[in-house]
Amino acid sequence: MVNNTFKIIQDPINGPVKVPYNLQKIIDTPEFQRLRYIRQLGMCHLVFPGANHTRFEHSLGSMYLSQMFADTLEIEERELFIVASLLHDIGHPPLSHGAEETFEKITGLDHLHAGVKIILGQGDFSGSSIPEVLEEIGISPHDVADILLFKSRSKRLISRLVSGPIDVDELDYLRRDAMYTGVAMGNVDHRRILNVAKIVGDDVAIEEKGIGTLESILISRILMYSSVYFHKTSRIAQIMSAYAIDQNIDKFRHPFSMTDNDFYSIISHDSSMISRQIMARNLHKPVLRFHYTPELLALIKDALIKSDLEEWEYIIDVIPPLDFAGPGRVKSDMNVLSNNELADVTSLSPLIRTLRETLEKKSIIISSRLARTDRIKELLGTIQ
Repeated sequence: MVNNTFKIIQDPINGPVKVPYNLQKIIDTPEFQRLRYIRQLGMCHLVFPGANHTRFEHSLGSMYLSQMFADTLEIEERELFIVASLLHDIGHPPLSHGAEETFEKITGLDHLHAGVKIILGQGDFSGSSIPEVLEEIGISPHDVADILLFKSRSKRLISRLVSGPIDVDELDYLRRDAMYTGVAMGNVDHRRILNVAKIVGDDVAIEEKGIGTLESILISRILMYSSVYFHKTSRIAQIMSAYAIDQNIDKFRHPFSMTDNDFYSIISHDSSMISRQIMARNLHKPVLRFHYTPELLALIKDALIKSDLEEWEYIIDVIPPLDFAGPGRVKSDMNVLSNNELADVTSLSPLIRTLRETLEKKSIIISSRLARTDRIKELLGTIQ
């Protein structure tokens, strides 16, 4: 028998969100409740004090948007789409993306593949309560996993709506992150997107009259990356946290069952300089900036590796990161329905072509603890 009861959760971004009974059962699992204690933006709260919102809130917001998309676009497998949207971030480790690369080196898993194992109850996650709950409400854990991994051709549309150029994930986090960081430029009109979106085959396209909306989304995306996600101090805090994890690696063997609270508890009892710096927000300071070239990056690394500096005393960062490139990563590979035919939005919008190119320009930023800034300048001051 279907239980039609629901509860209302008050979301500061979306207002009252109706949560059906079946979805409440997923939300009430220990695996999902863990997301309450993982900040959405990792270490960004050290730069933007209001950025204390969590993966829990974001997952609920993605679920809410999937309900809107499902109803407006008349998605056939509505419940499956909503559940996949709700669970898309279930595998995030402490500090979200901020320490994901470090935890992947420890476990061999990124948040997506850890999440899939939690959903399926596989390997180290055999005790997960998610598979049983999904089966109980009539949802196949394997179908959810296939959607998140883009493994099912028949469900490609849902995969693209969960994680694609126009997806419920990003339409929530851009708005949510903008509000909590106080950076108004991330506000996008998700309702306008719904008004101009059309299903074409196994993908979603935007009507040509909606090109202005796509341009506004890409502008918001790029400005949020440059102002928040790739903020130099946020990146410094993120990389320092990776050093702290490396120095306490035996305590982080099972990060996908841990929270931010665990991270701070561990480093607060660590006597190393890097941990003490993080806890006191005594972060490394930017010292030098260079225009990126592969040759220059190699030269800088070689000079610092051969110096008397310890690895944790300095940071070599490339912003935007080297792996952040291409239309897929920037999410400018959007389809537009023009004269009943699909076209790449960049062929119709010079503005989007230009915006995409802005993230291809990279800088090398060298930071260090305050006591070593003069030594950094001495070692690298003549490098061009």
